[in-house]
Amino acid sequence: MNILAYVHLRNIVRSTGCGRVARELIEHVARWSDVNMHILGDRGDYLKIADRVSKPWASFPYHLFTKDTSRQQREWVLLQQPTAEQFWPEAQIVHCTAESYVPTAGSRLVVTVHDAASFDRGAHPSSWCLAKQELKWRVLYAMLARKADVFHTVSQFSADRLAAVFPAIRSRLRVIHNGVSSLFFDPPSSAAEPFLERAGLKGRRYILLPGGLHYRKNADLVLKAWPILREQFRDLTLVVAGHNNPEYLPLAAQLGASVILTGYVEDEQLRALYHGAQVVWVPSRYEGFGIPVLEAMACNAAVVASNNSSIPEISGDAAVLVSPYSIDENVEAIGAVLNDGQLRASLRERGKKTAAPFTWNAAAAQLHEIYSGLA
Repeated sequence: MNILAYVHLRNIVRSTGCGRVARELIEHVARWSDVNMHILGDRGDYLKIADRVSKPWASFPYHLFTKDTSRQQREWVLLQQPTAEQFWPEAQIVHCTAESYVPTAGSRLVVTVHDAASFDRGAHPSSWCLAKQELKWRVLYAMLARKADVFHTVSQFSADRLAAVFPAIRSRLRVIHNGVSSLFFDPPSSAAEPFLERAGLKGRRYILLPGGLHYRKNADLVLKAWPILREQFRDLTLVVAGHNNPEYLPLAAQLGASVILTGYVEDEQLRALYHGAQVVWVPSRYEGFGIPVLEAMACNAAVVASNNSSIPEISGDAAVLVSPYSIDENVEAIGAVLNDGQLRASLRERGKKTAAPFTWNAAAAQLHEIYSGLA
């Protein structure tokens, strides 16, 4: 099968979220012996990452457009040119690995759509930018509803929400759960020790908040709940891993040395953070999937997370689930886990078992089945 994968190449290096999903799926499905994988992307992005990637990205055949990504996407939607076959005439299946569109002359089109957050109130703060983004997505989905053969999404929750907003695509939605990178199933290595020392975390008890401080990650609740937790557990530190929205940085700074912002961390460092945490806290307002929940479980961590969106679907009974709108519920749940060693041990045991089936090999096998059905 000749697969032309349209990838936002800027997200392949130091990838998180949707970028990680695209990278892992393409890497793993390309291992199948009957798959001939080529990559379509922005030349400018390629030049930025070309000397920073290893195999398979260093050895994939690339087909590059010279316009910036946004302009090329507008031309694809409005002008229907150039088609995928103009980049690679032998392409049989074109896969847009995130919400985007590439016109085809005969190839089958698969599109990955992660969630309906732009259309679900409460996932993002209301703003002119959000309204503009929603309009942009509606134009894009109207095109995709006419052109795409299959829509791949990452959870049943996302499939249900997307089908509610765009009923015309319901029959073409296919759910493939994300995986957990294999590294997270292994014990931490000594390579992360210098990072833990620099961060001042050696020997300290801490709660880990993966994903950074953002509205969608419920930073407002976190920054209000933390002083309450800190008053109850004076030796506890809150470690926030990931990029942060700058608007929350002054508020975090007001909480002093009890809050450590690590910024982006490599997987090796993140694995060590998961393993060392007393609790991993994921109080998100909205998740199309919620990879950090499963990463934490794979690392044998006790998880307290939101009881909404996709999180119950993937966590099952292996996490303590609470309302993302209740400070009291979050504080009480974290306190209960911290105070009850037996509960922590039970969550860790159940979490490891729950995470085990969520592998990128399994996800790639399901995607390969979709490709085979179209070829």
